Amino acid sequence: MLIFKWIPCHRKLERTIQIGSYTFPLCARCSAILIGYFSLPIIFIISSYLSWWYIPILMLPLLIDGYTQKWKWRESNNVYRFITGLLFGIAQSILIVRSVVYLTNLLV
Repeated sequence: MLIFKWIPCHRKLERTIQIGSYTFPLCARCSAILIGYFSLPIIFIISSYLSWWYIPILMLPLLIDGYTQKWKWRESNNVYRFITGLLFGIAQSILIVRSVVYLTNLLV
């Protein structure tokens, strides 16, 4: 799909999600990060209950998965890539919402 061309992703076929004959245009990790962004409206509603320390906790699994694979300590699979990408996308959504709330409070 043309809309996904601007997203920086390696698009390796063995790392993409395939359902039937359809292959997603992004790798499993990037697809899951985008899906995690869909949590943004929900996170905005519950933002008063979310602390800043959720962000590194949710980002850590992706960093561990990515670096242990890069250093060739183990080989990841699409299930791990999807789960860690989803958590990372949610963490980025929390970061965005918490930052906007913080900056808005500064202006008021």
